[in-house]
Amino acid sequence: MKILNGKEFTIINNNIKIFEISGLSSDGTGISRTSDGVVFVQGALPGEKVRAEIVSRKKDFMIADTVSVEKSSSGRVFPKCRYYGKCGGCQLQHADYKTQLEIKSGLVRDAMTRIGGFEAGIFDGLECVKSPEIWGYRNKAAFPVQGINGKIVTGFYRAGTHRLEFIKKCPVNAVKINEIYGKILSGLENNHYSFDGYNERANTGKLRHIIARTGINTGESLLSFVINGKLSAKNVKSLALLGNSAHPDTITLNHNSKPGNVILGNYTENLTGSGLISERLGKYKLNFDTASFFQVNTGQAENLFSYVSSKTEGSKNILELYSGTGSLTCWLAEKSENVTSVEEFKGAVKMAVRNLETNNFSNVRALCGKSEDVISGLKDNYDAVVMDPPRNGCERSVLEAVNDFCVKRIIYVSCNPATLARDCRILSSHGYNIESVRAFDMFPQTAHVETVISLFKK
Repeated sequence: MKILNGKEFTIINNNIKIFEISGLSSDGTGISRTSDGVVFVQGALPGEKVRAEIVSRKKDFMIADTVSVEKSSSGRVFPKCRYYGKCGGCQLQHADYKTQLEIKSGLVRDAMTRIGGFEAGIFDGLECVKSPEIWGYRNKAAFPVQGINGKIVTGFYRAGTHRLEFIKKCPVNAVKINEIYGKILSGLENNHYSFDGYNERANTGKLRHIIARTGINTGESLLSFVINGKLSAKNVKSLALLGNSAHPDTITLNHNSKPGNVILGNYTENLTGSGLISERLGKYKLNFDTASFFQVNTGQAENLFSYVSSKTEGSKNILELYSGTGSLTCWLAEKSENVTSVEEFKGAVKMAVRNLETNNFSNVRALCGKSEDVISGLKDNYDAVVMDPPRNGCERSVLEAVNDFCVKRIIYVSCNPATLARDCRILSSHGYNIESVRAFDMFPQTAHVETVISLFKK
């Protein structure tokens, strides 16, 4: 048995080989191209030579786990977290921060050239903007809860599985998040409750997730328990007492009885407080609740929003798609005469209206609906379109409708280089040229990267 980065490896001699790593996949796994095909080597960095055990053989590729590093990258470091390699939350703790930034720039460059078909020269000098903090930056964490051998167990999932890795604290979570989680964990360990942890296969058990959120700049905090089915008054009281031990500003119950891996249900009730907390981004005060989407890295979100708004300079009429709770909208409204924002979730639109009013903006029209449904009915002339879609990117109909507006500038914000490249290729076929590209490290220690591309049509 061998251990690397906290992960155990069983040695099977005929499956262990030497691999030279030429690059990284989008999930942070090393890539080795051999005479037998492509091998994805977990725990390896570009430029390294590693001894790895083949653990899975597929038709077109193999998967291997690093057993030992024969030739190390200059960027290799010892992971800070004791759970690294077991917990699936981080993928790049074994790389120093300079190497992480280079890797993320490379992931964007590779996707845009390989999937998008763009010339490599466009991305010369592409930088990945450093995160203000690389540890303790996450303002939100969701801890799955399971019932195992009669005990309530929580932590994070192991990579690629729904098997829990029990953890006591996470170094990428904000201090306040870890404090709340620690108190709840202690309470679950030291007390006996008449409710139990969730069983995903049977869809039984009451407590599904523990969610903690905090305002990095305000210090406010929210704790939410996601429950399956109805709780007795006694159980509700028990959860309230458990939650109060962590001293959050507000506690909520979210109800989710649907099978599957979606964390939140559609209904949330308050146990204590208003159900809301606030954060300050730049000069704006923004409220959010249990279900609100809010960038998890507060400091880097400020950098991102400031950059995006700078790309709309001179635009009088802006269309913003996938606008969420209005955080970016505030930056856009400051720079333009009119903004039309489109968001499909009613709760997010209500929160956006609230946030815009709080910050004294009256030049925003907030529309509720899917972008692909709403956009066909819009008749205004727009100078710029800003869009920040989910990981699966934009529907083709949205891109076609944006082209029909004949806007000069499109600013596309993406958390997925692959779908960004695909969508930019479609826009390019309509005559849009890439004006600028900038990556932002929104998620240090992971393989995820946020990208902003500005496209221009004469």
